[in-house]
Amino acid sequence: MVNRFPVTPRTTITDVALLAGVSKATVSKYLSATDYYVSEKTREKIESAIKELNYYPNALAQGLSSRRSYAIGVVVASITNPFYPELVAGVEEVIDPAGYTLLLGTSAENSDKEADVVRTMIQRRVDGAIVASATMRDGSVQKLVNAGINVIVASRELARPLVDTVVIDNRLGGRMAAEHLRGHGFGRAVFLSGPLDVLAFRQRFEGFRSVYREADSAVHLARTSELAEATEAAFGLLRDLPRPSAVFAANDTLALGLMTAAHTLGLRIPEDIALIGFDDIWVGRIPGVSLTTVDSRARQVGAVAAGMLAERIGRHPGESRNARKPPERHVLAPQLIVRGSCGCS
Repeated sequence: MVNRFPVTPRTTITDVALLAGVSKATVSKYLSATDYYVSEKTREKIESAIKELNYYPNALAQGLSSRRSYAIGVVVASITNPFYPELVAGVEEVIDPAGYTLLLGTSAENSDKEADVVRTMIQRRVDGAIVASATMRDGSVQKLVNAGINVIVASRELARPLVDTVVIDNRLGGRMAAEHLRGHGFGRAVFLSGPLDVLAFRQRFEGFRSVYREADSAVHLARTSELAEATEAAFGLLRDLPRPSAVFAANDTLALGLMTAAHTLGLRIPEDIALIGFDDIWVGRIPGVSLTTVDSRARQVGAVAAGMLAERIGRHPGESRNARKPPERHVLAPQLIVRGSCGCS
């Protein structure tokens, strides 16, 4: 049987050295150390040989020699939530120019999947990890740290200060949303949320409750903040009487779920229900949706987290600094984005 797809021998660093007329060690050092000096003539020979041979350095081999993988892990709860792609885009803005590859993992609010993600990050020897999953357990973050991986927690917080953290001021954001609804004259409002054991949701609720006292508010919970669960929870909320005239949703996906349920039931937003979300995902910016929301600055959170992580790695490449330097907490201010769903024209 004739093999129509013959195996072509892979070009090696030795081939590059022979063509360039230099030693293998010179090529290796040139590729793995940005501060290694070579003359302009030698550099041109190496680059010319690399181009002619279409040579791609073995990243794994380079990582073994330098104790670095040049990979950054990012852990999110779900890729279906538009908030997370925004955050990842912010991470990429920083790590791409620095020469890092992004390794994305999703915890999917599942403990087994979470364990797999942590195991993969450790096995791949990532130089650092950004944990943005709101549902990932603190113990999983501790495992990454114990494995010598630099970790930054983004858009969430741990029960105790274990690693650097980049967050939005969730309490302030919740208060801003509630004050805006109160300013429209709504004496009562409902907080629509995912599970309150998620710290970000609980903090947003605390900000909301600082404006709407217990007698002036109600809480309605979805099992998760996925769109299907949010829509189901919203149906339950809107079918109950008296029906709320103002709702603050703990994130934009929950707000979209309420919009979906309201449309199905023949209710209008904002005429029948004033609505404010949280996050400012791209869907809410569409004119037909026009969702008033609190901007959680996902892209900026990702960029700041990536910058902090790169700085940690750069100071001590190949070893975790989380256990040696006191954790830092960087808090970004939210912004209320006023559109039409709250009743503003």
